[in-house]
Amino acid sequence: MIKKLIFPVIITFCLTPHLFAYETEKEKLLYYYAASEAGGEVQHYTTAEHKEEKDIFRPIMIYESPPSSYGSNTYIKAGIVGLSGDTTYRIGGKHVTPSGSGTYHFPISELEFPLDILMLSVEESKEFAKKWKVSVGAKKNYTSNAGKMKDSDWLTVANPSQLDVYSQSDAYLDALILDIDVSYRFFERPHWSLIAGVGYIYQSFDYECKLNRQWSPSGLSGYDYTGTGSVDLTYEVTYSIPYIKIGTQYAFNKKWSLEASLGYSPLVMVKDLDVHVLRAKVSEGDCDGDAFLFALKGQYNFRSNWFLTLQFDYKYIETEGSQKQFLNAAWLTTIDQEITSEQIFGVISMGYAF
Repeated sequence: MIKKLIFPVIITFCLTPHLFAYETEKEKLLYYYAASEAGGEVQHYTTAEHKEEKDIFRPIMIYESPPSSYGSNTYIKAGIVGLSGDTTYRIGGKHVTPSGSGTYHFPISELEFPLDILMLSVEESKEFAKKWKVSVGAKKNYTSNAGKMKDSDWLTVANPSQLDVYSQSDAYLDALILDIDVSYRFFERPHWSLIAGVGYIYQSFDYECKLNRQWSPSGLSGYDYTGTGSVDLTYEVTYSIPYIKIGTQYAFNKKWSLEASLGYSPLVMVKDLDVHVLRAKVSEGDCDGDAFLFALKGQYNFRSNWFLTLQFDYKYIETEGSQKQFLNAAWLTTIDQEITSEQIFGVISMGYAF
């Protein structure tokens, strides 16, 4: 799925410089045509006239806010975030127990935790040295009912594809996301530019799950349960994502602008903690891997120093490592684990330029 997403985005990045370059050349031709109409030569202006003419053709960057605040270099905005997706872990493969070791098929178990919530966001950005920008942001959940947690087990060695145990639970989520980003505008043309940057994302998802019903699709006995309304499972997972990015920015005029960026992290670290309350079973996971990031943001400067932004973010995280399981505080087994997450953010926010 990530390949299907990245391919058209890469094409867009490749075509963007050529499309915007065409617009730039067209503006130059119009400028010199106007000069020739005025007498065949480029006119000489006074200092004030030159400044006015220069302002007409000055690059309009997405970093800038409304026309009345071109001198501004600090921005703050707050908004509402719609988050959709999941964070999922799977176990299986190689395992070690106090009595020996072996290999299972993969996966023997999968737990999929939903991320369907609303969040509140706040972000502050500051520009300096004309080309640098630092942004710090935070998101906190506003709603907590995230959807259904799905727990699947494939227990039959002779038929690994046979789903033997399945359950659904109501999942309640406490979420916190922090992000710091430093970007540099390294290439400029009238109306558009290219940027590169680095950043760090911290994500914490803390779940409480209440069982609805568990049963055996394959007909195994002893697996039929109905929830009582109490918390049967808690789950905590944290993502640590340092990343690099490259992006393009385009300002259509002094009011409308657009920005797109691609990011990648080869150094993702994930830790999780699964507590099966009724069985006194605790599972601790430690994984590492990579992440792909995509962002698209439009901005409208509507009045004085105020602006609106509409943003779409996509993240895909894939990691692997191991999980240690404990029963009544005694080590039970260590087994291979994979933790993945697909996250889709839709953000609408309002900001002010100082």
